[in-house]
Amino acid sequence: MAAPRPPRVVPGEASESDSEPELLMGTAGQAPGAGLKVPGEASETEEEEEEEQEEQRPKTPPVLAEEPAAVWGGGPSLLQQRLREGTGRLRGAVGSALRQSYGSAARSLGGLGGALGRAQVTAAAAAHCLRLARRDLRAVADTIDIVTACHLLPDIRGQL
Repeated sequence: MAAPRPPRVVPGEASESDSEPELLMGTAGQAPGAGLKVPGEASETEEEEEEEQEEQRPKTPPVLAEEPAAVWGGGPSLLQQRLREGTGRLRGAVGSALRQSYGSAARSLGGLGGALGRAQVTAAAAAHCLRLARRDLRAVADTIDIVTACHLLPDIRGQL
């Protein structure tokens, strides 16, 4: 009987499973076809696929919105005109809304300022009236103390 032959590995072909050993190893510990790209070979990671796609894409500079008009020598395109008109209308509407909201807020604050001023004047007048009333009450209390402390007046308490 013949000894079983080891399976053959074709360079560039992926192994069937992770447990299948790599039979053909190069001198540096790499497979003979390592690093070579075989047409139709599946990439091992998504990053390699993205790199390949980026390499295949043509390298063109980014195009600015105004460039076609400058290249063709004509005026701005219809899309650019409509965008400018729409932008102008939008700016006008936003400006109007801001002016209206700021104006109404300023009027509200002005009304609140007037009401606060009137409240302060009223509070000051009330505080003044209270000071006058307290002064008058102290004067009455002093008069009552003088009358009760005076011995010259006849004692009317005993007769009642």
